[in-house]
Formats: sequence, C-alpha cells, structure tokens
Amino acid sequence: MTRKSILTPAILLPLILLLLSCAGGYMPPVEPMSVSPDQSQTSRHLWGIWDVEVIPDGSGSAELVFIPARQSQIHLNVVGLVESGGGSAVGVVPPVVIENHMLDVDIRLTHPFDIDKFTGFDVRGILIGHGSYGGFSESLFYAGPDDMELVNADGHTTLWNPTDYKGAGYIDGKLGTPDAIANFTATLNGYKYFADDLTPNMAVADMLTTNRGAFGAGSENVRHYSIRLGDKGLKFQYAIDANWWKPVEPVEVPDSFDVERANCPEPYHVDLWVGPGITRYGGTADFRLDVYDWQKDIDTAYLESPLIFDDALTLTDPEDFGDFVRFTGTLSNDNLPDFEQAEILAYARGVDPVSSTTYTDYHLYHLPLATVPDGGVIITIQDEIAYKTVGTGYEYGGSNYDYSTGSEPPVDYSDHDGPWDFTAVPNDASAVREVLAKTDPEVAPFAGDFSGHVTHFFKTQWLIESETRELYQAESINESGNLLRLWGIYEEQDLEGAIPFDPPIDFQYPMDTSTHYIVNKTYTIIPVLLTFKISYESWGIGEGVAFTPVEPGVNGWGWDTQASLLVRTLVSMETGGMLGQGPLGEALLYEWYADDGTVYASMTSGNSPDGEPNFDEGTYEITGGVNAVALRSIQ
Repeated sequence: MTRKSILTPAILLPLILLLLSCAGGYMPPVEPMSVSPDQSQTSRHLWGIWDVEVIPDGSGSAELVFIPARQSQIHLNVVGLVESGGGSAVGVVPPVVIENHMLDVDIRLTHPFDIDKFTGFDVRGILIGHGSYGGFSESLFYAGPDDMELVNADGHTTLWNPTDYKGAGYIDGKLGTPDAIANFTATLNGYKYFADDLTPNMAVADMLTTNRGAFGAGSENVRHYSIRLGDKGLKFQYAIDANWWKPVEPVEVPDSFDVERANCPEPYHVDLWVGPGITRYGGTADFRLDVYDWQKDIDTAYLESPLIFDDALTLTDPEDFGDFVRFTGTLSNDNLPDFEQAEILAYARGVDPVSSTTYTDYHLYHLPLATVPDGGVIITIQDEIAYKTVGTGYEYGGSNYDYSTGSEPPVDYSDHDGPWDFTAVPNDASAVREVLAKTDPEVAPFAGDFSGHVTHFFKTQWLIESETRELYQAESINESGNLLRLWGIYEEQDLEGAIPFDPPIDFQYPMDTSTHYIVNKTYTIIPVLLTFKISYESWGIGEGVAFTPVEPGVNGWGWDTQASLLVRTLVSMETGGMLGQGPLGEALLYEWYADDGTVYASMTSGNSPDGEPNFDEGTYEITGGVNAVALRSIQ
C-alpha cells in the first residue's frame, strides 16, 4: 500500500481529526460531518500516532508523555485534538506501576464526537518499538528479549510501523524529537483491542459480539497494557488503527454499518494455544487455533516456527463454533534448537472490498523450551531462601484421584526422568502457601510457643469439605550447615494449638538425584504418658522438565515449564507412653522442585494401620487414593 492510498481525505471521519490551515496554523476541532470525505480508497483509518516517553518517578510509578506526530503531504493533523490543546483522545488512568522491569498501565481512548454515524469498529492501540528478531517467511522483525514488548498483547499487526509506512512522510509532530521515529524498527508489533464491550482486562474472546466490536461515538474505553521494558530507552510509538464506513440513515449501531466495509476485513482476533510436551530435546504438542472474523469467510490459516520445524503449515477445514472457527493439530520439535524459547507465528488474512488490499492479523506465541541444566537440577539452601521470601504466596490447585480405577491418572509419578505434565491435574480444591515473618500479627499470638531461633512461619491454607484449614510451620534456615529446620507446627482445628519440636527436624540441602537421608525424632508430649515419634526418609530419584498449569501463565500461555527435581519422601508417625496408640500410619510424598526451590507439584498418599493400603510400602507404587496438587500462580 502506498502512502497516498493510506492518507486519503477519508481519515477525516474518525475520532481525532482536525484540519490544518495551509499556512500551518491550527484551526479549532471540526466535526467530521462538516467535511465531504472520499471513501473510494479504503475503509481503514489511522486515528492517531504518538511518540511516547516513560518517565519513572523513582518510587515505583511513572509518567507517560504522549508527544503527537503527524504526517505530511496533505494538510491533515491526525492527532489534532491533542496538538491543538483539545480534549485528549489518548490518556492514562492512574495508577501507573513500574516494577521489576515491567510497566503496567491502563490506557484510555476517548471518542470526541457524540454522533452515532462516526462509531468506529475494531480499534487497535498498537505499541511500536524495536525489532531485533526475524526469520519468518514474511519480512517481519519483532521484539527480542532485550527490546520493549507488549507481553499481554491481544494480537500483532504490521500496520502503521514507520519502516513499512514511512513513504515521504512520517515526520515528527510539532512537539516531537527530530527523526525520533526512525529508531522504531519493529514491523510486527503487539496491540490491545478497544471496544465498548471490553473491560480493561477482559480477553477479546470473551467479548459480546452483538455490537461487532464497536467503539461508540462519545464513548471512552480503557485497556490494560503490561509492557516489558527494553534496554534501548523508555520510548515507544503508539498508533491507533480503526475501521469506519458511512452508515445507512437513520443510524442503528451496528446494523446501519455494512459489516463488509465498516469492520476490519481481516480476522479481528487470532488466538493460539499450544499444549505441553515440547522441550529442547524434542517432543510433540497439540495446538488449537481459534480465528474470529466478522465476515465469517475464513477457511485457511497458517502456522510457522522455523526454529522447531522447517515448512510453514497451511491449516484448512476448520470446525465452526459460531463466533469463531477452530483449527487443530499437532506440532513436532524436529530441529531441536538450543534456545530458551521458540516463536510460533499464527495468522489469517482478509481482503478489503474497497481497496482490494489484503490485511493480516497475527498472533506471535512464545513457546518455552526448558532443559535440564548441566550437572542436573540441584536445590540448594540458597534456593530455599529465595523460595521462602516473606510475603510471597503460592496458590495450588488439585484434586483426589484413585489409582485403582485404571482411568488416566493426572500425573505419571513412575516416570523418573520427565517430562512431567501437571496440566491435567484438576482444580477441584485449592491451597495457598505463604511465608510470614514471625512478627506478623497473624502468627504473633503463638510465635512464642516455639524456639527463639524461628525466623518465619510457612503457612498452608486449604479447603477440606467446605471448611478452611490452616497449618503453620515454624522454621529457620541454617546456611552454614545447609539445613532447613522445622521447629514445630501450629494447627487449631485438630491439634488444638502449637506442637513445638525440640530439637528441630532438619531437612538436608542441597538436593539432587544423589540425595538420600533419614531423620528420626522422638518428642515427649506428656512425661511418661505420651510421646510422639516421627521419621522422614527422602530420596532424590529423578530430574527432568515439568509442565505446570500456572495461571495466567507466562505471557498468558496458561502453563509454565522449568527443569525440575523429583523427590520421594516416606513419613511414618507413632505415639508411645501410657496414652500412646502405637503406629499412626505412613505417608508417601512425591514432590517436584523447580531449581529455585519452588514446589511445582506434589502427590500425597497414606496408609493407616487399620485401613486398605494406598501404596506398596516396599516398591512405593501408588495403588489407591492420592491427593495431587499443582502450582497455579505466584503472587
């Protein structure tokens, strides 16, 4: 598309246009109905373009300064309402959070004309930055790991990037820095989709389709942007793309607007999901590609990933789900790349009936490719410190399962070298683990029941038969001895208070596949009358890659993957003394540890003295009931 075909007088129609005088002065805002646009060229319009500077304030927040840019060759200021001092068409909704190299901000777009005939459709707020990666069949350059990137993008587009659309003219606005745009080299950029039926964090797939993605005249809409900051400065470009076509009078939204012309000709949303199964070593994974298109004429889509397979896949014969069509299949890692992730590009196309131009909507999917590090997975005491940082919370989801049923189990615990897939673990029940300082008001009333060496409490909260239960472990860490020390537990519902351990139970670190230790402790609860004996035996039995259903997941994938160590622990308990009951039973625990100490998943099974066994005490094969949990989120 040439610059002339993009910049027709038709772009006077959408929401933020203002005529310039030939002398270069600025006229007051003009309602688009007062002009006579020529619609013979295109129904796609540029609603505005800005250079954006992020200015951190040093206290976890930042200011975003939108500097208007404009295009030459015609006397048209596409961001007139901003440059002329009128009401801003683009703005920020506080608070702005900048933390851990991430910028989280709500961006608001405002339609300044309260006339239904100027309702826009399929509005996209595009973040244009630097591109350092490529390799797809089209000449696309996108953000690399050191570039600024919109990590929660609704989709990706090539529209309005200065590399492809510069022509004779993307020139800087009156407040811009000379040649600022020349630095923005990405040709495939992430965007957020704006519509009256979308809330700031809603997925496009969940949007009501009744209004066909309308951005009503006089309305304002807000979308949340999570932006990973790059190393090339805190600047990017922001463009607003929209579609419009003259409606039939009297105006009814959306029926008066021709869906073939007023909505974008390409799909308005492409959603790719890739299941677990692919690592650096190979593997396969199922995928599903959902394509949302207003004209409902999509019968072909495409997938590319040069790092893991050579030829682009042409997808046909989709299943019709009404609001979208779905393509399914299997991907295979044929090329075994030595990278931490591989990009998969999904896309589908449509043709503008006005200009005969082909447009494409893309979804750039980052597929993680975890591997076991050289030397294997080693969980050190330092990792345990990082895992148990005060204030960090870990949410787990899980369910009970009976291995005697013969149905597909949620976890194959007998596979000792991975990969382990925990995405099949149901979410019937939940548990939250949180690290609390011993001075926290929640634990202060009973903290004095334990040794003064206690540094923190590890709280586990879970739901049992609609009743919330809470268990607090009093812990400290001995770095010089590589020991995690458990000084006792507090539980109100069953234990009716605190049970201190003196001496503490010591858990040894580091852990790897050579780990094997036994800990035996006997405690006098009531002299002569009651003693409590507990025994731990732990083995490191396997290392591999774990797939865990972390939500919302990395970049919204729905699952995360990391090298993991499988540890098996046998716990036995008995009471003695005149009031003792003898053996209380044995518990078999399988845990999968990430390399930073985080417990990715666990399975717990038990044998009581008077019940049917749930596991073989000689082979550790689970034969009956088990509770399986998997990490869902970290806060």
